[in-house]
Amino acid sequence: MIRGAFVVISLLAAIPVAAQPSDATAKMERVADGVYAIIHDNATDAWPHSNTGVVIGDDGVLVVDSTYLPSRARADIALIRKVTDKPVKYLVMTHWHFDHNNGNSVYRDEFPGVSIVSDRRTRDWIEINSTWWRKMSTAADSERRVQVAQMEKELETGKDDKGVALTEEEMTLAAKALPQRKSELVELASLEVAPPNMAFENNLTLHLGRRRVQLRDMGRANSPHDTIVYLPDEKVLFTGDIVVQSPLPYVGASWPVEWVGVLRELESMPVNAIVPGHGPVMRDHSYVSRLRAMFEDALAKVTAMTLDGKTLAQIQATIDLSAHRKGFAPWESRSDKAWKANADVLVERVWRGIRGQG
Repeated sequence: MIRGAFVVISLLAAIPVAAQPSDATAKMERVADGVYAIIHDNATDAWPHSNTGVVIGDDGVLVVDSTYLPSRARADIALIRKVTDKPVKYLVMTHWHFDHNNGNSVYRDEFPGVSIVSDRRTRDWIEINSTWWRKMSTAADSERRVQVAQMEKELETGKDDKGVALTEEEMTLAAKALPQRKSELVELASLEVAPPNMAFENNLTLHLGRRRVQLRDMGRANSPHDTIVYLPDEKVLFTGDIVVQSPLPYVGASWPVEWVGVLRELESMPVNAIVPGHGPVMRDHSYVSRLRAMFEDALAKVTAMTLDGKTLAQIQATIDLSAHRKGFAPWESRSDKAWKANADVLVERVWRGIRGQG
């Protein structure tokens, strides 16, 4: 185990995530009349829950993303029922990453007529990736089980796997993380994968009585096909992981060359509220612009150095994106090591993208 910090082991990021208490909670925030965002604590020290959107219409409810663990989806339904007794008619998937859709089966079982909606390609990716994640994570010899066993040993002995005594802070973090990890394995072992049963191409407008909800496949950005959910009358935008502040954006396995153009398109949309895939609700495009500026800077620098014949390692060692941290507390709060790790992943994805490899 890495001493002093547990590490995200997902395909989405390569940066540390702070541990959360085992009784992690969520905050339901009103962003417009009849429109809410549920902002979650992390599921474990190594995996986040997505944000969840709630749109209440005349004849039903539309939910955006269903989080990582089914238990959290059940708790979210309880929150939704505090503000409406209308059924959930639509559950919209912004992309295939399982921290946004492992809770699908809970909505399917609770609301038998629910339409689980995604773009056509994401539908298939959800089924194969969530099935793989469940089986891979819970196999008898899985890395996740090995990590849990190591954490148990460390808590028993007070020492890491090299025999070095853990600090009081490390012991506290491990004591909080271990029950989360154990509960996660239990839930994943019994996970029922519920892929979308309603697919669309490019664009789709759904109606909840008089309320219009526009879905648009933005193509490559954080995932191969990222869907946004936009309420044109209320000017509320749900971005999925196209926009993330958690506090750093997730750039692993992404397409930043195309992502820049997607961010620019989002900036052209009038908004009163932006609900990102992870992180706090935003009221304007200032963070989106900051994110785009960093990606554009990386794109320009990587392109110039690639044309100069530099290797990826040389480019990563040379490029400095730290100027983008200045004056922005969430990014400044991360360690230099975490920032550098994230920047190196971004640079690699840009390098592959401009060369037609990503």
